[in-house]
Amino acid sequence: MTKISVQESTSLSQRGRHSEHINRRTTQSIFKAFDFAAEIGSPLNTYVVIHLPENDGRAANSAFREIRHKYRDWLNYRSKARGSASPPAYVFTFENPDGLTHVNWVLHVPDAFKREFEAKLTKWVAKVNGIVRPHDVHAQPVTGNPKSLAKYIVKGTDPAFVDHFHLRGVHAPQGWFRGQRARVSASLDKSARAAAGFRSRRASRTRQVWAQAHP
Repeated sequence: MTKISVQESTSLSQRGRHSEHINRRTTQSIFKAFDFAAEIGSPLNTYVVIHLPENDGRAANSAFREIRHKYRDWLNYRSKARGSASPPAYVFTFENPDGLTHVNWVLHVPDAFKREFEAKLTKWVAKVNGIVRPHDVHAQPVTGNPKSLAKYIVKGTDPAFVDHFHLRGVHAPQGWFRGQRARVSASLDKSARAAAGFRSRRASRTRQVWAQAHP
């Protein structure tokens, strides 16, 4: 019998579901993924926004899954050609304010492949969507504090956890969405972090504060 991971099971169960917010566990995992990616030498260095309109023929979630698969196959091919291994490392969140569906995709692109990636990205979106309109695809390097970007892309988190994640000032409703609203790649998820013995910076600081208050 094929074993299905918790993440895969959640993905399968969410494809037909609608959600209004990013749940607490996913938001937490996205923050940790940013730290973990930097620690293992694959920082999330590229920020992409893709507009993927919902239609009767294909859901935005399905279209983006095809784009990710093209990215994965391209990265695998290019990495092997250079004699290295670069598993896909990314996080994404969907937003649908006022019915304008788009995905925030923050990923690691090796420096040697950045120019090629941007050229390929537009072609992948055109292949999947059939057309690329002006402003449908935008890619830029991640600069400044990556955690500021992390907060921005999870601004649609469940309002009950706004203070917990220090999202005051950025939190805003991002509409209903059908399918998996947000995710961390397998290379950066909870299982990968546990296998590497990773301790998040936020968790470490929390333990330090507690220890100081309880000598």
